[in-house]
Amino acid sequence: MASLEDLSDDAIKELALLARDLSENPETRKTFLRLTKKAKPNLPIPELEVEDEVARVLGESEKRVSSLEGQLRERDAKDELAKRRLKVADRVGADNVPEVEKLMLDKGIQNHDTAADYFEWMKQSNAPTPSPFNPNVIDKDTRGTLGKYFKNPTGTAREEAFAALQDIRKHSARRA
Repeated sequence: MASLEDLSDDAIKELALLARDLSENPETRKTFLRLTKKAKPNLPIPELEVEDEVARVLGESEKRVSSLEGQLRERDAKDELAKRRLKVADRVGADNVPEVEKLMLDKGIQNHDTAADYFEWMKQSNAPTPSPFNPNVIDKDTRGTLGKYFKNPTGTAREEAFAALQDIRKHSARRA
């Protein structure tokens, strides 16, 4: 520790005035007190101790408030997710909710309703295409001819081929 013995009375007075100015100036007071506490750690400075204690307590309070706010946000997010899942379960059934959420992950869908629409669309079977054949369009004579083919396709085809061949021979004989 430095001694003041080697300083003149004027120097000592000047240092005392400087210390007083620094300690009374609102802009430098805290810094002066902190430097004093740093130089003499055992020196009680109630002004700093109270301020430090208040800052510590406020810091702890802010941490608790931040923690509680985080827990509230998490709870709100979970509640919102549960609402969305219930809404989807009403549409597609509770057993299919995991499949809908898997679709959301696989396809990059961020909305439960959109994913449910996609899921329903995937599960929907195609409506059967109506047959273009209308049996009522065929007249009675044609139905009779086709009926022979249904009963005996090979024999009926041979008879028709034989009749066609006979018809060709008749027309050829006339030309010749």
